[in-house]
Amino acid sequence: MLLICAIWGGNFVVTKLAVDHFPPVLFTALRFALVAILTLPWLRWCPGQMRNVIIAALCMGTLHFALIIIGIAKADDVSVVAVVTQLGVPISTLMAVLFLGERVRWKRSLGIALAFSGAVVISFDPKVMNYQVAIGLILMAVIIFSIGQITVRRIHDVNTFTMQAWVGILSAPSLLLISLLLEDGHVEQTLSASVWHWGAIAYAAVLVSLIGHGGAYYLLRRYPVSIVNPGFTLAPIFGVLAGVFFLNEQLSGRVILGSAITLLGVLIVATREGKVADARGVAPEKAALETKGAGD
Repeated sequence: MLLICAIWGGNFVVTKLAVDHFPPVLFTALRFALVAILTLPWLRWCPGQMRNVIIAALCMGTLHFALIIIGIAKADDVSVVAVVTQLGVPISTLMAVLFLGERVRWKRSLGIALAFSGAVVISFDPKVMNYQVAIGLILMAVIIFSIGQITVRRIHDVNTFTMQAWVGILSAPSLLLISLLLEDGHVEQTLSASVWHWGAIAYAAVLVSLIGHGGAYYLLRRYPVSIVNPGFTLAPIFGVLAGVFFLNEQLSGRVILGSAITLLGVLIVATREGKVADARGVAPEKAALETKGAGD
C-alpha cells in the first residue's frame, strides 16, 4: 500500500518535471503509447461491452489526461494539484447518486461537504489565486473521470489489464491528434529529450499505470474494499511531501488547513464507500478500476 501510494504521489513531481520539457499532451500521448504496447497481450474484444468500454476509455484516458496534464503544466505547486485531484472521490459519489440512484447517508454527505470546503479554503490562498485556470482544468478532469467510472460500473467481465489496454490503444492516437492540433515543437523536443525525460514516460507508464494500478488490483482481490480504499488517500500526502522535498514548494497555512479538511472528507467518503462495496459484494476487478484515478 505504501509503495503504491509513494509511486502515485511521486508521479505529480515526475510529470511536472517532464512537462517542463515535453509539450504536455505529447508527453501523455507517449505515456499511453507505451501503456498500449505493454498491455497488448491483455487486449480482448469484449462482446456486448465495447460501447461502454470505448466511452470509459476515452473519459478515463484521453479527455481526463488531456485536461489534467495541461492543468499540471499551468500550476506552480504540484502539492495543491495532488490534493485537488482527490475531489474525484466525492464527485464520483455524487455522480453515482445522480445516475445510478445510489443513496448517500449522513456520513458520506459530511465527507463530501468537508472535501469541497477544503478545496474552497485552498482556492482563496493568494498564491493559488494565480493559477485558478489550472485548478479549473483539473476539476473538469476529475468530473470527466467520474463519468468514466460511472460507465465502468456498467461493464461486466472485463479485467483491469484489458481495460488498461483499451485505454492505451484509444488514448495514444487521440492524444497525439490533440497535441498536433494544439501544440508545436514536437520533433525538436522529442529529439532533444534526455534519458531522464524518457525515464519520466517510463515511470508514468510502468510504475503508475501497471505496477500502481496492478498492485491496487492485487490488494483488492485479497482484502476488503473497506480496508484498501481508505489507504489510497495517502497518495496525495506523498505528492505534497514530494513537491516540498524535490521542488522546494512552500506551503502556506491556508493550503495546509484546506488540504487537511479535503483529505479528511475524502477519507470519510472512501471509508464509507468501501463498507458499502463490501456489503454489496462488488467484484475486485470493478473496485480496482474505480480506484484508478488516485495517482493518475
